[in-house]
Amino acid sequence: MFDIDPDKPNIPALARILSGISLLLLIGAALSGILSFSGYEWVNEITAVVGAVGGFLLALVFAGQAKILELLAVISARTKSRFAIEALAKAAMPAAPGAAASTSNRITTPVKERVIHVSEEQARQQGFKVK
Repeated sequence: MFDIDPDKPNIPALARILSGISLLLLIGAALSGILSFSGYEWVNEITAVVGAVGGFLLALVFAGQAKILELLAVISARTKSRFAIEALAKAAMPAAPGAAASTSNRITTPVKERVIHVSEEQARQQGFKVK
């Protein structure tokens, strides 16, 4: 029912905050514009118009920054997946006859485990069962 789109990662928190601020600024700019033409004596028309224009411009800037952050997250996810796919493809391809053997050995060589020897007495003191 719900599909997760791998090309659209979660929106960063900063982008959501900037989107919310831009929405509030747009609402404030609309209210300030309405007040500037209301004709009330207590409203300074010039200040209200300047506030409406300034709020609108700030809303545009914040909305643009939020969109850029969202797109950066998408580009980052696509780049990471591309490099991961390329690394898997290189690991799956057989080495060319003229290729250096060190790269193929690095991929196929198993990692050696580290073994630590502990005396039976120390193991019992730590609470481990000795076989």
